[in-house]
Amino acid sequence: MRDDGPVERRLQAGGLEQRLLIWEGDGPTLLLLHGFLDCAGSFAPLVRFLPPDYRIVALDFRGHGESAWVGPEAHYNFYDYVRDVRAVIDQLDRERIFLLGHSMGGGVSLLFAGSWPEEVERLVVVEGLGPPNESVEDGPARMRRWIREERRVADRGTRSFPDLLSVARRLQVRQPALEGERALELAGWLAHEQQDGWTWRHDPRHQVRNPKIYRSSTYAPFVAEIGCPVLLVTGSESWYRWPDLEERRSHLRDWRRVDIEGASHMIHHDCPEPLAAAVASFLAGAEPAAVLAGG
Repeated sequence: MRDDGPVERRLQAGGLEQRLLIWEGDGPTLLLLHGFLDCAGSFAPLVRFLPPDYRIVALDFRGHGESAWVGPEAHYNFYDYVRDVRAVIDQLDRERIFLLGHSMGGGVSLLFAGSWPEEVERLVVVEGLGPPNESVEDGPARMRRWIREERRVADRGTRSFPDLLSVARRLQVRQPALEGERALELAGWLAHEQQDGWTWRHDPRHQVRNPKIYRSSTYAPFVAEIGCPVLLVTGSESWYRWPDLEERRSHLRDWRRVDIEGASHMIHHDCPEPLAAAVASFLAGAEPAAVLAGG
């Protein structure tokens, strides 16, 4: 179990200052990509159980954690996240890396690994094969709602909490499996103290549903280009269950799946130790067990 903490590094990517957390090591580089409304620091419990020689890098996506927000007249485009990852990897000075993405970060990792398959040694996708398919017929209503809601959120600002413990308790409402100390640690990464109390670090405009209609077919050509072995990780108690997940997996050339017993969608929050065991085994070239007990 590693006990070193991360060092912070800032870089320019896509015209914005973005933050990296780096746990130094002399071994291979593992890049971690977080999910929606999450941040790089929430991987800290997982990192503690990963091999101590790994160099582990975690990125705060734009508008998350301590990375910069886009301007008031701009918005968040999913493909910009891929461009940001390209900028980060260009500055890591490694020819090939290991890549792990959770949820939204999993989708980004698939797009990156499909675009530059020669640069990814092994890929771990944690509940990240994309959101459910949406109907193109919803486009006009989505466009109207997006513009209306974006204005409303901008006027309302961010939610405030009286103290960090209140933030932790709010997280436990969303994720009942989070224990007290782990919830408090996570709260410290996701929120910061302002003059009127503690507020979320992420840009509140992320909560406005994008007008773009999602179709998994747009991902299929990227997924088909991925040449490295892929580990798909699911949580036994997760809501992430779309009817076409099996079809989405079928586009991968070389994949295996491990299910973490007792874990929700936020597997790295709920069960960091069994997740780390599966990841370390896979990255070392071994085959992880089909089901791992959580805790």
